[in-house]
Amino acid sequence: MKKILFLLGCISFFSFIITPKVYAGEEFSLPDNSVVYDIDQGGSQQFEVEDDLGRPYIITIEEETQLLMMASSVKNGTYKITKERPLQWKASYKIDVSSNKITRAHSASATAITGSFKSTSLRVDSPTQATYYLKRTLLLVESSINLRAKLSNGNIVVTY
Repeated sequence: MKKILFLLGCISFFSFIITPKVYAGEEFSLPDNSVVYDIDQGGSQQFEVEDDLGRPYIITIEEETQLLMMASSVKNGTYKITKERPLQWKASYKIDVSSNKITRAHSASATAITGSFKSTSLRVDSPTQATYYLKRTLLLVESSINLRAKLSNGNIVVTY
């Protein structure tokens, strides 16, 4: 009986040590069709992804160099978000981040190699989210493209 109690005690002790602790503020689930910019790595990070239909895209997030950057979860500064369908189109914009909030979205650009862009709209949807909305036309077929940057748990999550 003592051996069984000792064994159960050891198992429960080690299960508390091995089990990762998750605090309420640290819960983080990645939305579908998203990539996460690693702020510790910084610089320029490129992701080759596919949408639900298997079409390939390249997502690039670049940190613009600043002379003064204060230490915080997401560094204060400017980040360029780009989505590209190779040999078809490319869209990008910049966000300014200060105190873990998006203060401005600007410098929107959309270039079509095939087809054309019917409309584009860049908005700061909330203090932690900016979205570039595009409507593209190719051979009379219109499609919507959204490129969203969201600040979440000290990261920049880009949903394509």
